Amino acid sequence: MPLEFYPPITNFINYICTSKEIEFTLLKVFSNWNNKKRKHYSSSHPNCLINRFAFPNSKDNSLVRLFKYLNFNVRTFLKLCIFNPDSILYYESYSAFPVYLYSRYINKKCKIFIHYHEYESKEQYARTMKTVRFYHTLEKKWLYKKAKWISQTNKDRLQFFHQDHPSLRKEQLHVIPNYPPEKWRMEKGKRRMEVLGFGNYKFPKNIKLPSKNYEQRTENLNPIKIIYVGSLSFQATYLKEVCEWVLSLQGKIIFDIYAYNLYHDVKQYLNDLNSSYVNFFEEGIEYNDQPKLLSQYDVGLILYKAHNPNYTYNAPNKLFEYLACDLDVWYPNVLQGPKTYITEDTFPKVIPVDFENLDDFKYTKAININGLKYKPSEYFCETIYDKLVKKISVN
Repeated sequence: MPLEFYPPITNFINYICTSKEIEFTLLKVFSNWNNKKRKHYSSSHPNCLINRFAFPNSKDNSLVRLFKYLNFNVRTFLKLCIFNPDSILYYESYSAFPVYLYSRYINKKCKIFIHYHEYESKEQYARTMKTVRFYHTLEKKWLYKKAKWISQTNKDRLQFFHQDHPSLRKEQLHVIPNYPPEKWRMEKGKRRMEVLGFGNYKFPKNIKLPSKNYEQRTENLNPIKIIYVGSLSFQATYLKEVCEWVLSLQGKIIFDIYAYNLYHDVKQYLNDLNSSYVNFFEEGIEYNDQPKLLSQYDVGLILYKAHNPNYTYNAPNKLFEYLACDLDVWYPNVLQGPKTYITEDTFPKVIPVDFENLDDFKYTKAININGLKYKPSEYFCETIYDKLVKKISVN
């Protein structure tokens, strides 16, 4: 997958390039060019070299897709043979093949580290592409036994993964959540405090702030501004339910959607709404531009449905990114992943919502923070990458 589709990878590259815990002669990254008009990631570190290949996509015919898959695997393997790395970190089963070949037949002393952004059950692997099933077989036969580190994004997913592969040792298994970098932190909550009328912080002129009547808002005052940033489908998200609810409120809530990764029917639906209450930005927003954008909203939405274990037990990137920018978070109450982070006695709040019965949702009560203390987010990636980097740096 292209680096730009998965910001935790680029956050990790940035961290390892600036960490004092590890000294490396050369860091090589193997990925694909993105096809979604995202700004291409590059590292300013002189010893970090990024290798890109053509990305297989749905518009390619079967022969072209096959060529692109072979191109990535064969050329990555050959480059590994030339580079001869001491350690390799790979993401997901579909990246495993060149790592298997290199660590099995070329350099058996190479240390292997594996991270999974998604949890794939045995049933899901049985339904996936034949090539990925083959790669996963190689993982189970060789790479899992050899791996120094295997991580999932939260404890629930890691537990399911361990149940699927009980022979793995506990010391191999770790949790690496999808936290944003420290630079996303609002300056000691000053933006939110200024919105509440508690400070004299001066903001850049190009940032438009919500009303200072924040804590006194009711359904008759200024509209609440909510935002969703991420991928969209009708099957996997409560998009339509939220849009219909917002439209029914006739301007009491303004809903902005930033999504570049979505199905054509979803894009058509959003464009056909033609309402000032629901605004769709189909170009999305670049990852590094999000803090400035998010800081102008009151609430960030998580919209995933619990239609498989991976989604049900997901604590997504957006949860922590919204909190870093001082937004309240509303998430579907069917999700188990965010339950650990429910917060209603301090703000920003994390609140479970029944997205199938939004007419019963007391949103003015949910947004109210009278009498609550401000508690800034503590979820930043620098605090969790340190352990992995130390493990890589051990001889």
